[in-house]
This record gives sequence, C-alpha cells and structure tokens, in this order.
Amino acid sequence: MIYRLKITREVQRQVDRLPGNMRQRVKRTIAALAFDPRPGSAEELGEELAGFWRIKLDDYRIIYSIYDDVVIVEIVRVIRRTAKTYAGLV
Repeated sequence: MIYRLKITREVQRQVDRLPGNMRQRVKRTIAALAFDPRPGSAEELGEELAGFWRIKLDDYRIIYSIYDDVVIVEIVRVIRRTAKTYAGLV
C-alpha cells in the first residue's frame, strides 16, 4: 500500500532552508515514508505526543503523523534538534 504524503507550505519552507546535503537526505527520507511509514529508524513518541513519529537524521528531526484509515502520512515538522523541537505539537 502506498501512502499519500501531506506536506504543508511551512514544512516545505523548513526543508528548503536546510543545508544542501541535509535537504537531499530529508527529501529522500520523506519520500520513502510513502512506501514504509514505520521504518526501523522511526520511533513513536509517547505521552502527550502520542500519535506522532520521529526520524532522526544527524541533528535534524522529521516529525510526522500516520493516518492508516485514509492512507496519509502528514509531515508536521522538519527541524534541527533543540529543547524546543516538540513545542507547539500538542
């Protein structure tokens, strides 16, 4: 089953601002989520962030949600890891 990727303009801007090499890695990783939304490198977040998944790429994080019932992967945020990485998700 192939999932549809939902990427907002804000997330697209976040990706576009990444350094060249990292931008390409993030784009490849996001594209791969359409075929496997739960790769081995993904981790489901817990507690108040339940329902969100995270993939680590060096100092960057791809945060996303999976909607199996409508076959959509929604990319919520692509950001450099900081203490505020998950602020605003809940």
